[in-house]
Amino acid sequence: MAPVEPPVLFSVAPDYYRFAVAELRHALDVTKVQRVGPDAGVVSLGAGGIAEVADACLGGELPLIRHLAQADGVRGAGGFERPDELAEWAASVLMASLQTGDTISLHTWDSGEAEFRPGKVRRPLLELLLDNGIRVVTSGASRVGSVCIGAERVVAGVNPTDVSLVDWAGGRIRFATRPEQVSRAEFKLEELFGFVGEPVGSTAVDLGASPGGWTRILADRGFATIHAVDPAELDQRVLDLPGVQHHQQTAGDFVKDWDGEPVDLIVNDMRMVPQLTAHTMVEAARLLRPGGQAVITLKLGTNNPVKQIDDALGMLAASYDPSFMRQLQHNRHEVTLVATRR
Repeated sequence: MAPVEPPVLFSVAPDYYRFAVAELRHALDVTKVQRVGPDAGVVSLGAGGIAEVADACLGGELPLIRHLAQADGVRGAGGFERPDELAEWAASVLMASLQTGDTISLHTWDSGEAEFRPGKVRRPLLELLLDNGIRVVTSGASRVGSVCIGAERVVAGVNPTDVSLVDWAGGRIRFATRPEQVSRAEFKLEELFGFVGEPVGSTAVDLGASPGGWTRILADRGFATIHAVDPAELDQRVLDLPGVQHHQQTAGDFVKDWDGEPVDLIVNDMRMVPQLTAHTMVEAARLLRPGGQAVITLKLGTNNPVKQIDDALGMLAASYDPSFMRQLQHNRHEVTLVATRR
């Protein structure tokens, strides 16, 4: 009989925790789920461990999970009087999987109103690891040591970085604003490209472009012609970019009137219910060359988001093959989908 693997810590958007748990129970052999805090939980499997959960996330079965870590140790949050006591416990958990000379990234973060701030725990924890001959780097190591300090539980463990989904503590990717930035929506594309790579092509359509953040990102990535579609105005900095053509009309009218050559990429960040977004993208498929890509955000809300995703995917299947789907850190009540035109 194969040994039972350690539980898995998962991070989600707080509003979607219960839906992520339902997805886990549907996709995997879940035996137990424990709440860590508002945006984190620990799942135990009857068979498999973090690699199996990561495969389900990468395969699109668990789009609401943002980040994973192995839960080698789990304790109640109220069992420590001082931050250094928590650090000593976490160090003992991490050291059980490490040897002198090993290199790890160290992630410490909180979930909810934890008793101790991560910074107060990280400093003594770092000293203990260094004293034991562990080399700690900011990021880029092949393994990561994680400590999540939750309102209900504290979790620590070590796992390969590639099954964490993202090499940021708790999956909380942070980008700095820049003077040329038009909107915070740009962060969604920036984060996405970190997962799926830079888009390839010379022509693109941006549906629901205003104020022009996604159009600006595509221009910055080398797209020579970008059709920015929105009845609203674009930021003048975007209008001044070479190759940007503003079509001041609805997406439906633009798609109906289109008589140009097929484009390489369509992006869509419109504020529509998922089924309407999917319908629009199926209608727009004729604008996209076979093998071209589409980037779509599905606006979910919290009214049965799993069914909304499934219904939208069912409609999109008429024209597209999905290759990536996740609720990114910079998504709010939405998921980002990448699909290829058949």
